[in-house]
Amino acid sequence: MTIYVIIIEDRHTDVEVLAYTRLEAAIREAKKQATDLCRFPEDYEENDTGAPGWKFYARYSCEGGSVHVVEVEVRA
Repeated sequence: MTIYVIIIEDRHTDVEVLAYTRLEAAIREAKKQATDLCRFPEDYEENDTGAPGWKFYARYSCEGGSVHVVEVEVRA
């Protein structure tokens, strides 16, 4: 089974992880999380230059706070 994991990394809090079964839903939630956490609109940046295999990446803070989505294969 494939799941899509949202990883929210912020220097000021613990890393948060959310899991979804559909890529579209994971990316939609990742974008929502990033925009909700963004304090200054000029800090928000989406791009596809994250690590290999990342399905989505957005930086929401000048301090490096970011959200990304990865695909994970889970064995039952």
